[in-house]
Amino acid sequence: MTRRMLATLTAVVTLAWPVVPAHASEPELAIRSINLRPEAPVVRATGSVRLVIDVVAKGAHGTRGVTVLVEPGRPPAGARPLTPGVPVRPAQPVKPPAQPAQPAEPAQPAEPAQPAEPAQPAEPAQPALPAEPAEPAEIGDAETAQPPVQPPVQPPVVVPAIAAGTGTLVRPPVGFHRFRLAETGWETWRFNPEVGLSRWYPSGVWTIRATAVDQEGNEVKAYTTFNLRRETTLEGVSVSEKKRVRVSGTLRRLDPYGLVGHRPFAKQRLLIKFREGEGEWRTVGSARTRKDGWFDQRVPKAGNGVYRVEFAPTTHYAGDLSPVRRPRRN
Repeated sequence: MTRRMLATLTAVVTLAWPVVPAHASEPELAIRSINLRPEAPVVRATGSVRLVIDVVAKGAHGTRGVTVLVEPGRPPAGARPLTPGVPVRPAQPVKPPAQPAQPAEPAQPAEPAQPAEPAQPAEPAQPALPAEPAEPAEIGDAETAQPPVQPPVQPPVVVPAIAAGTGTLVRPPVGFHRFRLAETGWETWRFNPEVGLSRWYPSGVWTIRATAVDQEGNEVKAYTTFNLRRETTLEGVSVSEKKRVRVSGTLRRLDPYGLVGHRPFAKQRLLIKFREGEGEWRTVGSARTRKDGWFDQRVPKAGNGVYRVEFAPTTHYAGDLSPVRRPRRN
């Protein structure tokens, strides 16, 4: 078995940006949107997918005003999802508003000091008596000297490593750019994680968490999700025509175990599409792959046009389209 890598991608803001005029007052802390490119990342047998993440926020303070965490899985329970056009704001401030200072009470006048009594003369010290000589110890009565008892040495506290698949902020940081949008107070924080997503990362739902912090320490978090999918390919698709139209081929997927490049993709439903001239594609039939990924389906003649096969994307696998085929007449 190959060793699967479960890792997280993070981006931390520490690079400098062009000088921007300061505002008289900090805008209200909020996150408006999180945008990902590519929107639907697909991993292949080789290489990796590099992400670009744009966070539109305002009120964030300092070079770490906005941070981004990317990790596999869904957002935590109770997370506040982003709704288009509705910015996410803090539920309540971290620091309560300062209370006005109470006026100090006037000090009471001090009482006059009493005169000190005269000191009594000290008595002369008594001469010290000579110390008595110690009696010699008898042989056999003396106890064997015991060494001082040392406290047991405590082992160093070992902090367990973060479990694979959990999120953490990685330093040093990766690429970052910041842009101010006109005079609205909104800023775009762009993150370019230097580590790409490859076939060794888990497929399925991933979460992007953006955190913005203002000068007072208030913070707001926003979440969005995307699907990391593995590649699929439709191979050897052919279309022939007699009394009916025969469509056949093979569906393969990226090997989830990493032992080979691609494996047959069994028990998957495919759509057979037809288009005549410059018209729209319409479904004329469907097929299901066998254990070896092979499919072979006959459909009625749809007219004088072309055919193709479609595999719709799933949570873990990307969709694919076959090349356009005109029927061969046998």
